[in-house]
Amino acid sequence: MSVILKPSNPKDRLVGLAYSTWFQDANWQNVWGTPELGYYRSDDRRVIRQHAEWIAEAGVDYVWVDWSNDVLYTPGVTKGRTDFEMIENSVKVMFEEYSQMKKHPKISIFIGCPDWPKAVDDGKLTAKADQVYEWFCKDPKYRKIMQDYLGKPLLVVYVNTPTPWQTGIPKWNHPKFTVRWMTGFITQQPYLMDETKTISRYGYWSWEDRGPQTIAPYKGTAEAMVCVACYRKEYDDSVQSPGRRNGQTFREQWARVRKIGPRICNVVSFNEWTKGEQPSAEGSKDVEPSKEFGHLYLKILKEEIAKFKRGL
Repeated sequence: MSVILKPSNPKDRLVGLAYSTWFQDANWQNVWGTPELGYYRSDDRRVIRQHAEWIAEAGVDYVWVDWSNDVLYTPGVTKGRTDFEMIENSVKVMFEEYSQMKKHPKISIFIGCPDWPKAVDDGKLTAKADQVYEWFCKDPKYRKIMQDYLGKPLLVVYVNTPTPWQTGIPKWNHPKFTVRWMTGFITQQPYLMDETKTISRYGYWSWEDRGPQTIAPYKGTAEAMVCVACYRKEYDDSVQSPGRRNGQTFREQWARVRKIGPRICNVVSFNEWTKGEQPSAEGSKDVEPSKEFGHLYLKILKEEIAKFKRGL
């Protein structure tokens, strides 16, 4: 039986952009290219402001900051993890800088438990969500910078790829947030797909899909889809990655998003840079201005967001 999801009202649409804050001086050893701003630290206020200006100008509503591997890290307690210190503390600097800017994207924190699924039951996931609330939601100056969805700050939780929960989403929630669950490559996890092979059966949002993107539903409407400048074929030789193709892959992904009309489109990503998921410049998906591509992908992003929000 065919399932038809209603498109969202274009006036209500949101665009998120995955944003990484793990860059220290030593993190630029295995990357696919070079940022226009050079090899930076994630707590560099000049870089934070320039990124915010670029991202806001493109029409992005919120940056979606990646804390998905931090669930076992406790600030001030866990020793020897300068990477996690940078990932989390640089976001404090982002809030400080954004609070002084007239135009900036909002912020949503993206937590997770990919290496510790027991966090759903042992209190660690709740503790991390509580930290987000304490750091950023209790201060009125910062609260207005948080991205709301359905009346509360949006909190996406990444579980792993494939998800350990193949027959539904985890039975965890947090009263202070609107919680959504995420895994990667739903198109390669058949138990998560409905009979049409286009809809995420349990509502998982996708970090990336190979080929035509899946649709996360909510109350009969298209809620969320992902959009990438290039998708990978790693671990699945039946799927051939087309590469960036001078922006054609990105435009094709956006065309599907516009056809379906979800409430939220999450673009992945602004600045991962590492080669682990991006083997080359042509096989990468970052849209941050670079020496390799200039501002091409920000330009495409701005054009496509404008069409998406006009319902074209």
